[in-house]
Amino acid sequence: MESAQTQGMTARHWGVLATCVFCTFGCAAVAFSTPGLCYRPVSQYLGVEVFDVSFYMTIVYLSEVVFSPIAGRLMQRFDMRIVCTVAALCTSCGYAAMSFYVELWQWYVSGILIGFGEVVLLWLMVAGLLNRWFKKRLGLVIGLSYAMTGAGGAVLNLAGQFLLGSDLSGWREVYLVLGIVAFVLSVPFTLFAIRSRPEECGLRAYGELLSKSRAESERAEARALPGIPAKQAFRCWYFYALVFAGCMANIGGIFPQHFTTFYQGFVAVDRETMEGIGSLMVMSGTLEAFVMVGMAGGKVLIGMLESRSVQLALVVGCLGGFLGLAGIWAGGEAVVLPVLFGGGLFYGLVYPFVTTLLPYVTRLLFGSREYDRIYSVILMPVNLVGAFAASGLALLYQNVGWNAFFIVGLASIAVIYVGFVVAYRAGKKRYCESL
Repeated sequence: MESAQTQGMTARHWGVLATCVFCTFGCAAVAFSTPGLCYRPVSQYLGVEVFDVSFYMTIVYLSEVVFSPIAGRLMQRFDMRIVCTVAALCTSCGYAAMSFYVELWQWYVSGILIGFGEVVLLWLMVAGLLNRWFKKRLGLVIGLSYAMTGAGGAVLNLAGQFLLGSDLSGWREVYLVLGIVAFVLSVPFTLFAIRSRPEECGLRAYGELLSKSRAESERAEARALPGIPAKQAFRCWYFYALVFAGCMANIGGIFPQHFTTFYQGFVAVDRETMEGIGSLMVMSGTLEAFVMVGMAGGKVLIGMLESRSVQLALVVGCLGGFLGLAGIWAGGEAVVLPVLFGGGLFYGLVYPFVTTLLPYVTRLLFGSREYDRIYSVILMPVNLVGAFAASGLALLYQNVGWNAFFIVGLASIAVIYVGFVVAYRAGKKRYCESL
């Protein structure tokens, strides 16, 4: 232990952290960072539009909304090892099963399984476990865990592009191999490395005082928590401005799911014959990999900046995202790969707004007293909008073209900035006046 008065790090604490890191690196990255690899080859195999295939991601997001309260109750009622292991199986097996599918509706079934798995693993397990097991360095371990969706996305997209091949015929291998990777990086950890609470192992949260009982600590924390009651928050107009900003930020985070389709269907083809160029097609996952690297670094950078200045974090994130998306558009149009991939790296700065900036601003504006309830309400429309954006963006470029896709993306970044600025300035002023 690091002192006689506080709980130090133990093998159990490291096991919990490793579980969160590997589940986001594996299951979450497979679910949200790699689907674009196979949209185009699967749509060609089934003889349908990309929209029809990408609709399974809409089902993923909708399933998250539907299963969220159910999963929350399951995690309260049953051992977390059981619930999280079932969730890991749903995600990894649901993804791997797509390697055997021959009908479109089967992808939609996998969407339901993945949606349940990820609402447990990504949204409930990571925050829930780390909040119980870490009092000290909590922000660091949460940020590290969520950054793994970017790191995992980068590695798995690069691996997936080689499995896919220059003719995109290896999509079944992509689903199978990445599904196995997700399984190996999740199930052994959820089964053997976690417990619901440190007290089950005779421990406390890392950094928690050992001289106080758990009940005394919770009562002291409850008395110290400042904040606005949820009912009062829901009557504030800037609450809805924040919800709107969060919805737009989630749309911005879903754009990269279609970057690989842009590369496969526009950049890496002969514009006259529309036949694939093998030397370019073999790198079809590289753009998404650069975005994921930018996302991983962006989560750390935005997390550092927001604690100093929310305004600075917004400027850096939105400016980087705007320039990045413009670079992807221009680099793809002219087939200048350094500009294209560099644009992907910068676009990753927009990604952290939902997972990092939105919860931070929510706590700043409404305090900690009923933060969980307020934030859970915010996440419902945010995920609903994400559900429609997942396939709606495919519908956009299929019917109007890629130029419209990028114009909408650039406009959305400007709206994200305005939305967060309006909500933050109005809410911060009101909250400070109420203290």
